[in-house]
Amino acid sequence: MAFDAPNLVVLISLALLALLGMLVLAKRVLRDGAERRSRRRRLRWVTALGSGPVEDMRYGALRALAQHAARSAAGQEDLLAVLAAGDVPPRDARREPFERTLRVSGLRRAFRKAFRGHSPASRGRAALLWARLGLPDAEQAIAPLMSDPDPDVRSAATQALATCASEDAAWTLLHALRDGLVEPERVVERLTGGWAAGPLLAALRADGFDHVSSWLAEALGLTGDPRAEGPLANLVAAGDEEQRIRACRALGRLGRRSSASVLIAALADPSPAVRAQAARGLAEMREVRSVDALTVLMSDSAWWVRARAADALRSLGDTGLEALRECVHAHPDAFARERAAEALAMEHGIPVEVAA
Repeated sequence: MAFDAPNLVVLISLALLALLGMLVLAKRVLRDGAERRSRRRRLRWVTALGSGPVEDMRYGALRALAQHAARSAAGQEDLLAVLAAGDVPPRDARREPFERTLRVSGLRRAFRKAFRGHSPASRGRAALLWARLGLPDAEQAIAPLMSDPDPDVRSAATQALATCASEDAAWTLLHALRDGLVEPERVVERLTGGWAAGPLLAALRADGFDHVSSWLAEALGLTGDPRAEGPLANLVAAGDEEQRIRACRALGRLGRRSSASVLIAALADPSPAVRAQAARGLAEMREVRSVDALTVLMSDSAWWVRARAADALRSLGDTGLEALRECVHAHPDAFARERAAEALAMEHGIPVEVAA
């Protein structure tokens, strides 16, 4: 039976659509099967560890899972998911036999091989696994990846070192910051624990870190370490503009009332950006002693400084709100009256009339 050309085109198109549908369906079936196998493996990790004493651990099952992870990217992804859920590694008497099982499985050798391999995904995944499993010498093993040519691998290594949460890890991150290997923001957001405070303070005093001292100041504010207060106050008083900005921000995050006077003095800084950060820092401290200085700042020449001053007054509770109401009715500067009215409207949810 002959087909004319138009009908033949239609038939071919329908056949191609059917084939495409079958391929999509087959891909979905394969993906669903892989996800089911992955869920089962993750459950087996938890089950093999047991929930009681060391005797409850199933060493054979653990070793088989670790061996699978040593040779399979999917197995490593499963292990990462279990680690992210907090199920492993165990933090009790089961930890030592657990680590011993990992060693004999060849998992650490597989990670070292991945570090030398061509796949960026494998290198980054190996770094995260080494750190999260708490394997020995993690900092030394991961450090070379901080200069990896792939930015995603460097990012994974940065995250892995933060997971190590040790002074050695902090120094590796600081050297990467100094050498420009990783974006400063990515390093600062990882140096947030007490484990990083000592190295940060030492780097602030060390030669070679001057060009990143403002970033060191910002990171110090995230550590919560009281030893950071003095060096940060010194930067506010004598640093360059970028150092003063970040040191003000850091003192606010540190939240120590004893440094409020430093930030109050910084409200008169020549730089509008410093004044704004000082006001924001006082807002975080909720320091009532700053009311008068913040009220003066309501007539600042920079609108964003006035905005930060108003926000800070709002944060001070009744005392700050009363100062804003006085600004609305009696401040000689029209811009100050308007900004105070906006702040009160935000606080109460209703418009506030500004004095003429």
